[in-house]
Amino acid sequence: MRRFFVSDVLEGEFDLPRDESRHLAKVLRARVGDVVELVDGRGGRFQATLIVVSPSQCSAEVVRSGSDPAITPQLTLAIAPTKKTDRLEWFLEKACEIGVTRVQPIWTRRSERRVEKPERWNRVLIEAMKQCQDSWLPELEPALDFKEFLERYSAFKGLHAIAHCPVEEGLSSSIRTPFWDALNPGEDAVVCIGPEGDFAASEIESATAKGWLPVTFGDRRLRTETAALYAVQAFQLKQQSRNTRRL
Repeated sequence: MRRFFVSDVLEGEFDLPRDESRHLAKVLRARVGDVVELVDGRGGRFQATLIVVSPSQCSAEVVRSGSDPAITPQLTLAIAPTKKTDRLEWFLEKACEIGVTRVQPIWTRRSERRVEKPERWNRVLIEAMKQCQDSWLPELEPALDFKEFLERYSAFKGLHAIAHCPVEEGLSSSIRTPFWDALNPGEDAVVCIGPEGDFAASEIESATAKGWLPVTFGDRRLRTETAALYAVQAFQLKQQSRNTRRL
């Protein structure tokens, strides 16, 4: 059964969003009486019967509902948007499929692209959520300046990690912990990934001064989106011993 995203599913009869209505009517050629599955992105799952089918508007009536528990532990991935937006969208799609809880775009000193596309990025996440048969939509937060990001997220519980390339010896961040070793099964994590030119030394020092742990993903130099996806995959693999719902 195909899944469709409806952020606010109402008991009884209600209208589906126009984009989902168009897909149902024109692509899937749905008919009145067909049963579809809806998710609200917050764990809710609903089976509904179509009562009106039109390219401009489809209506449905909920016949059964259920919910999936919240995903734990949680992973927040902060990333400096890449210069080429298609690379960031590729990351969003794959990160949602693998299992990221929250995505926080950040502007850093060396960010080459400062254009935010929240509607487009959220649509990528929605399509990925439906593709992987999930009912929880990753939270896409408004972009923050790196300084504001540190102030807000340093209070989050769990691991706080900043991934970066080697820096000058003598700095507090010159010693980096392997990311895999820093992860603990069952513990939330916030991981930040810098832009193509990496974080500036002053940004790394600001993070470590607030208790963030410098980490490394190995000897290879990774693209921003590759490093971010590595972090999501490593986090989920570390949870396998916990036998979480997603794994």
